[in-house]
Amino acid sequence: MILLKSIIVLAAPIVIIDDDSGNINNNQLESANEYLGKLSIQSPRIVASSASAVISNWPQISSSQANLEVIYFPQNKAYANYFDMASMLCKVNKQRVDRGLVPVVYHGQLLQLAQRHAQFQSRYRVVTHADNAGQIGDRLSALGFNWNVILENVGAGANEDTEIVNAWVSSPSHLANILNPDVRFIGAAVSNGFWVQDFASPSDKNYIVAIDQIDACPTRENLQIYN
Repeated sequence: MILLKSIIVLAAPIVIIDDDSGNINNNQLESANEYLGKLSIQSPRIVASSASAVISNWPQISSSQANLEVIYFPQNKAYANYFDMASMLCKVNKQRVDRGLVPVVYHGQLLQLAQRHAQFQSRYRVVTHADNAGQIGDRLSALGFNWNVILENVGAGANEDTEIVNAWVSSPSHLANILNPDVRFIGAAVSNGFWVQDFASPSDKNYIVAIDQIDACPTRENLQIYN
């Protein structure tokens, strides 16, 4: 089972779109209600503000994140701590280029953002957008990235980038994040099978990489990370 959640956060004002959770089985996406109904039998579904009652040592989460659902996932058997960055970028950009969209490139600060949140999920064994370091926009700003749009996909239960990307692509809300026409940068990470994929657009359009300088599907040797 691969467990997914999706969020979109926009700047000025901040708007949070309802989360989506899906179980991908034979390429058929169950509705969130159907899936969560099954999940509740084996794993409690709670909000961040009450997570400490269920998850051992759950950290203090700001009240602004209390409406972000936390799904406890103790039965996750994935263990991946490494993925092929070039392979994931190729898969993401194929989805974009096939639809006439500009390919994205890796950005160092988005990679840091994704890695820290993947480790947070792994530590508490949850799939969530909540984080004790603050809301996603604040966390990215603290890393020095002036953003205009931020999008995030998270998930668990996959050991390879092919598995998690296929699951995201099979989920309409996650695919919408991948295909957002405004984003230009990507960051991704995995920690003990807990995955994060972040996308962003800089507030300064002069900061965007020129299309003719982008390799949409680089090899590992030619992979570039922008800062």
